Amino acid sequence: MDEVEKLLDGLYAGRERLSAGELRRHAVAADAPAGAVERLGSLPEGEYSYDEVLDALAGQDTGDGVGVPAAELTDDDLSRELGHLHETRDDTFRHGSAQALANHDARTEELEAEFLRRFPDRAVDPRRLRSGGPS
Repeated sequence: MDEVEKLLDGLYAGRERLSAGELRRHAVAADAPAGAVERLGSLPEGEYSYDEVLDALAGQDTGDGVGVPAAELTDDDLSRELGHLHETRDDTFRHGSAQALANHDARTEELEAEFLRRFPDRAVDPRRLRSGGPS
């Protein structure tokens, strides 16, 4: 948790509360390690004090800065994490460091592979199919 605490020390200087979106944007702008950006980005919407952020992240702490392994996530958590990665893709692509982008790619690949493993017969929108293509 040390990298996140160091980051939070700087982000909360002179501030009492920050929104989840502000935390993530400031972390990306500060070129924080990808693991820290991902963990802060996983916070539910709302405003947080320094201590509230630490409390919210405590349950996620895996020691590797990458998050809970995809195979250990519940179906709901897997869907939420995957959705969040898709939401943050553009910001990471445009403004993240090379390391942040590589970590984002790896985490997205891990979560998408796990999702497809669990839901091989997921609903496919027929409007997303090309005529004559595989279904």
